[in-house]
Amino acid sequence: MDWDKLIERKICAAQDAGEFDNLPHKGQLNQEDENSIPEDMRLAFHLLKEQGFAPDWIEQDKGMRAKLQGARQALLRSWVWRQNKLAQAATNNERTSIEQEWKLAQKRFRGVIDELNAEIFNYNLRVPSIQLQRRPLRINEEYHMLGIVAQDE
Repeated sequence: MDWDKLIERKICAAQDAGEFDNLPHKGQLNQEDENSIPEDMRLAFHLLKEQGFAPDWIEQDKGMRAKLQGARQALLRSWVWRQNKLAQAATNNERTSIEQEWKLAQKRFRGVIDELNAEIFNYNLRVPSIQLQRRPLRINEEYHMLGIVAQDE
């Protein structure tokens, strides 16, 4: 078992679920440890912090996380809707219609994942340190994390 990958997946899932959102000093730069901030950016970070702003890459990361959370919630709503409707469906036509709607929901979700992966690529080019980069999203991991059985299109 690759422990590093397992730990990374757990941390990413917790971050995406917002489990780190209410930590003390969230979004604040640690002035005592300026070693994590590139020297040529320290003054800019200090000024941003003093004015209540975060660097643009932090704001971009917040936006990406919110977009991902919204897409996950929409897919889960569609999944629950599908399960409920299939349980009530009386005819093959009804089941076919329900499955078509589910496929559209999956297609929309994949589209958001593709958009986010493009944003993650650009984000990774902008962050000041490689340790701050984000992994691209993988559709199968997203389905697995949400407890949804992926369907072939």
